[in-house]
Amino acid sequence: MGKNNTKKIILLLIITLLTTGCTCEYNLKIENDTLKEEVILISETTNEKNNFSNKWQIPIYKDDFNIGLDPDNSNLDNTNIYNYKLTNNKLTFDNTFAVSNYYSSTAASICYNQVSVNNDYNNLVISTSPNATCFEKYPDLTEVIINITVDRPVTKHNADRVNNKTYTWILSKNNSNKGITLILDNSENNNYYLPSNSNSNQNNTNKHDYTMYIFSGILLIVFLIGYAIYKKIIGKDDSMD
Repeated sequence: MGKNNTKKIILLLIITLLTTGCTCEYNLKIENDTLKEEVILISETTNEKNNFSNKWQIPIYKDDFNIGLDPDNSNLDNTNIYNYKLTNNKLTFDNTFAVSNYYSSTAASICYNQVSVNNDYNNLVISTSPNATCFEKYPDLTEVIINITVDRPVTKHNADRVNNKTYTWILSKNNSNKGITLILDNSENNNYYLPSNSNSNQNNTNKHDYTMYIFSGILLIVFLIGYAIYKKIIGKDDSMD
């Protein structure tokens, strides 16, 4: 192989490395009634690495998010933006959501137009729309790995792989027609049963009702005993007359 061909191959490898883009790892950790979200972007090009060094201020709620937003925008409320950390070529965003408002997560909505989280007495159901749209929005993105770590039994899922309590989905430009389905067991037979306020109030009301019944019964017995004693005393007085 000549020197010119060797130089061409090296140049081709360099060009390939510089145009690879970036990958994304999305981690979601479920703990009781909170969802801890972490997004890790790994740059694979010089341009992406330089872009990571910006001061990022990304709203945590999708209604406040604008894809064309200047990352150095200083008009945002600091309490409603993602925490971020830059280490070498790795940029990390994180935030903790309640179950009730996770559906509005900016990071989750970037890849899926619809994210649904339903919490009832028996199940915690996480689901998304069937197609990932992040590759269309960000052409430099090459792969998205989604890891969801759970703290309770799973009754149904469509993950690509499972490692202990972590369920993983792998998305790419050629494999983006993949939604997420994950159903967790919230039954009262385990420690993760989360009763609603209305159910708790109903239980308290029932206990209060039983207490009233018992108290009324005691009063009735006392009244009957008192009445019997009174009749006995009256009877003795009548006999003495």
